[in-house]
Amino acid sequence: MIYDTLVQEAKDLPEDMIEQVIDFMRYLKYASANEQAKPSMGNDASFRRSVNPLADDFIAIAEDFDETPECFKEYL
Repeated sequence: MIYDTLVQEAKDLPEDMIEQVIDFMRYLKYASANEQAKPSMGNDASFRRSVNPLADDFIAIAEDFDETPECFKEYL
């Protein structure tokens, strides 16, 4: 039934508008496929982060990184 309605509505449109309808239908298919490919945040699905772009690079941190700086020791 819905396809019959679609065909009936398309019969009255000029050729260029039918091309626009087809383009829009293709866009809807594309958007639907992309939406399904996205990870969902529901309870049954797990979300995985992408790999850190710096994961292969070594990041150096100073040895005294966790120590309180001298200028703040008076506040402790």
